[in-house]
Amino acid sequence: MTLVIACPCGQTVRSESEDELVSLATRHAQEVHNQTPTREQILSMAKPED
Repeated sequence: MTLVIACPCGQTVRSESEDELVSLATRHAQEVHNQTPTREQILSMAKPED
């Protein structure tokens, strides 16, 4: 199952792996927003792709 995070800035992060999704979302948050969310915060924002 593919998981998707739609960031309010317009960037979309998607992956079939929770670990990869967390890695990609963490990188995006750090590089674009200067934030470091926790794994739990990232996964709470993830939705299954339609």
